[in-house]
Amino acid sequence: MMGPSILVAPVFTGQKERNVVLPNGDWFDFYTGEYVGNGETINIETALDRIPLFVKDGGIIPMLSTVNSDNKKDMESIEVRHYGNKENRYHLYNDDGESFDYDKGEFSLMELNVERKKNGKLDGKFKKYKNNKFNYHTISWRWMTNQ
Repeated sequence: MMGPSILVAPVFTGQKERNVVLPNGDWFDFYTGEYVGNGETINIETALDRIPLFVKDGGIIPMLSTVNSDNKKDMESIEVRHYGNKENRYHLYNDDGESFDYDKGEFSLMELNVERKKNGKLDGKFKKYKNNKFNYHTISWRWMTNQ
């Protein structure tokens, strides 16, 4: 497990398939968003160029899109992926990635929140909690699973 929402299934050279034991809860393919199982053992085809990753229902995965090469602090955009149908929230921490200035409070904290609207569809929102120094210009939501 990589955190509470991502299951990594390492692959060895020459391995064409492998069994993966999924913990209880609905799990989805990281790349496609397709449902793969719940609390069962699945057999998957493997390839060395694509590590098998699975995301638990409600998983929120922020993906960095671009970084301005002139100024690493100037993050261009992130794509926030959501898997499954559960509501959830995620706290996204960011700092300069180079110094220990986070000890002096030089970091930002943002809450990514997925809630169900009255019409039954999921909606993504964000709220900045601390410091605007390391923020993204664009935040886009990608619903990996059909709602």
